[in-house]
Amino acid sequence: MSKTKPSTTYFFSQSEHEILRYLSAYMVGVPRDAMLEVPIITIDAFVKQLPKTLRRQLRFGLHLFQWGPSLFIGKTRQFTQLDPRDAERYIGTWANSRFRIRRKLFRGLRDIAFLGYYSSR
Repeated sequence: MSKTKPSTTYFFSQSEHEILRYLSAYMVGVPRDAMLEVPIITIDAFVKQLPKTLRRQLRFGLHLFQWGPSLFIGKTRQFTQLDPRDAERYIGTWANSRFRIRRKLFRGLRDIAFLGYYSSR
């Protein structure tokens, strides 16, 4: 994935845009073939207004989420390459983690996914 910023977003790089698009689709429960309907632009505009530290944490969290399947569910694929069953199981490990930081990041990502999804409805 490219590290350049897509022309339609302000904060997220292309690779972060892709991670967030997949994650948002799973979080709000849209079908995999409708992932493009999750409005990343709304999420991007919201995140752009957050304090710099939160934006940095969010960016780090997205990359941790992308590369974490090998660590948390024993899959050697990135999150965006997981099949739907494994992706849902992986997301569940974040939601139900014994580590507060993982649960907190999950809730933050879930909240911005719902913000983007319901802002377009």
